[in-house]
Amino acid sequence: MEGVNNIMANLTPNQEAFVKKANEQGFTTKITRKDCISLKDNHGVQWPTWLVKDKAYRVGRGSYTLPTLGDVTKSKTSE
Repeated sequence: MEGVNNIMANLTPNQEAFVKKANEQGFTTKITRKDCISLKDNHGVQWPTWLVKDKAYRVGRGSYTLPTLGDVTKSKTSE
């Protein structure tokens, strides 16, 4: 999980917007493909290609790890 936090420290604005919206909707550590579709359709965020295509985020079939922005901030300040 620490490797994912280091990757997440370099988010683009669109990626950060997706993570923020996911966190607001209660997805803090794990998100499914179905949840991503719901966020895209209902909240207008862009499809998280960066999340679903990168094997580092995958934790199972259709499931991805999604650290909170607090973890990302902690990761940035610890470097």
